[in-house]
Amino acid sequence: MATATRQRRGTMKPASGKNGSLSRVAAEFLPSSLEADLSAIGKSVPVKEWAKIPADYFANLDHYRHGTPKKK
Repeated sequence: MATATRQRRGTMKPASGKNGSLSRVAAEFLPSSLEADLSAIGKSVPVKEWAKIPADYFANLDHYRHGTPKKK
């Protein structure tokens, strides 16, 4: 998954800045939203795997991750 912070050598294109100076823009790595990235990850997980998650998973996250008592 590409992010706006990753850069590769040789993929930069010069772009004209507002005062005529050159700024570099990575055409390959366009900024994207966290929501779009998480949505893409969620869509890549098969439905069969999503079905394994307990219905109260998010309400009892500490229980499932750390073994604390479940909330009612």
